[in-house]
Amino acid sequence: MSQISTKLLVHFSNDFAQLLESEYDYNVIVKVGQQNFKLHSLILYQRSSFFRQELTTATKKNNIIEITLTDTTVETFKILIK
Repeated sequence: MSQISTKLLVHFSNDFAQLLESEYDYNVIVKVGQQNFKLHSLILYQRSSFFRQELTTATKKNNIIEITLTDTTVETFKILIK
């Protein structure tokens, strides 16, 4: 891989990491316990077969998909989405 390609890949990766941290223009709310996580379906869809299935079958409210998780803790979920 060329040096330019490597730099672009690093830049692109950093952009997606920032998107993961940002609530701007989110389209998914994942409810874990009493906490709501505002996330982006594109990232969830690509990173997890579980979320791929959930996002494919979920219904939207005001263009927001809501997913409730009852079998994990907030701390564990924070680790999983990083």
